[in-house]
Amino acid sequence: MTTRSIKLRFGELFRLLSITVIFALVLAACAPAATPTAAPATPAPAQPTAAPIQPTAAPPEPTATEVKIDKVTLRLSWRWKAEFAALVLTQDKGFFKEQNLDVELLEGKGSGDVLPLIANKSNTFGYLNLTTATIGIGKDMPLKIVAVLMAKNPSALAFFEDKNIKEPKDLEGKSIAMAPGEAFTVIFPAFAQKWGIDPNKVKQVQMDPNAKNQAFLEGKVDVLPVYINNELPQIRALSDKKIDILMPADWGFNTVANGIVVHQDTIKENPDLVRRFVAAVSKGYAYAIQHPDEAVDAVIKRSEELAGQPREVLAEQVKATLDLVYSENTQGKPPGWMSDADWNNTLDILAETGATPTRLKNEDVYTDEFAPTQ
Repeated sequence: MTTRSIKLRFGELFRLLSITVIFALVLAACAPAATPTAAPATPAPAQPTAAPIQPTAAPPEPTATEVKIDKVTLRLSWRWKAEFAALVLTQDKGFFKEQNLDVELLEGKGSGDVLPLIANKSNTFGYLNLTTATIGIGKDMPLKIVAVLMAKNPSALAFFEDKNIKEPKDLEGKSIAMAPGEAFTVIFPAFAQKWGIDPNKVKQVQMDPNAKNQAFLEGKVDVLPVYINNELPQIRALSDKKIDILMPADWGFNTVANGIVVHQDTIKENPDLVRRFVAAVSKGYAYAIQHPDEAVDAVIKRSEELAGQPREVLAEQVKATLDLVYSENTQGKPPGWMSDADWNNTLDILAETGATPTRLKNEDVYTDEFAPTQ
């Protein structure tokens, strides 16, 4: 190879090397500055991928799936009637729902038929006559009364004004329609003894319960035992004559009337359920007392039979029922609250009249653990 060829080749290599160096410098200038190795920076912590946690002062509201709704049944003592208006309103106003309860209201066929349904746990709660319930408890039914919703007994004696009955003794010389098992039929012997009534001077006419009202309106009997929140408004609406009443409750014979009964196992296994149920019912009754027209509207919607009755009669029945919520001993307390004095009187009367074989102990019959106190 000649000297000239060597120089040409060397020049080409020099130019190639120069281009490579310049290109490397350009790349270096475009790259990000390197972190000094002598003092490396602490890596930033990784950001969380989950959603930000809400502040503890304002936790998120629980979803519907997190709330436990208890489904229970309430068996009523009879078919739909005005007496049940406050219970219907309790449901319609959402007071059960506020307590996380889904309550099914069921019609009944009499207090005597409701008791076994609670005792065998077919139904959770029962609304029924508490004399019937007490007699059942005395026969070892595993039940407890947890609320009294009619502390004054609705039993009354109805008569036309011209019969001039002012006090129990005035029943002498009068005829009274009686029916087997009826409340007044049961208490009459003790009632007569207490007020010095000679039973031989009172004509007790045994009648079919379905025939009593008509017999009274036709003047075939002088005195008709009624419930002031049921038959009384009905017969008053059918007569042009003034009808007065005498209530045994006003003459020392008050027995607590109706209320809530539950199985003893339910109390033991789920006392919070019972407490929430009673609280809702108490609130419903308090609301109904303040809004009786709403209560009438509520119960009418449950029954075509009720919807076909005169509204003024239903309104009287609802008002009378709500007027019976309190006794003299429970005034000023929430609906459902029970008085030991009322129960002492009730249990004494039931023993005196032979409705129970012995005087039952208060604690075996009822508990005031669940009724609100204020």
